[in-house]
Amino acid sequence: MSKKVIALIAHDGKKDEIVQWAVKNRDKLKNYELCGTGHTAQRVAEATGLQVKGFLAGPLGGDQ
Repeated sequence: MSKKVIALIAHDGKKDEIVQWAVKNRDKLKNYELCGTGHTAQRVAEATGLQVKGFLAGPLGGDQ
């Protein structure tokens, strides 16, 4: 059985908030497969140490 997926997507003005949220919820998030758009995925992965699959940035197609 595969893990459920959580997509992490934040507008530029909200990236700090989603990173803080992810750090606070790291123990819960480690039970999910994580993905996100461009810089958001990178920042969450760096801050939490969790693997976050990155997709294109929103304006480059990631929003789709």
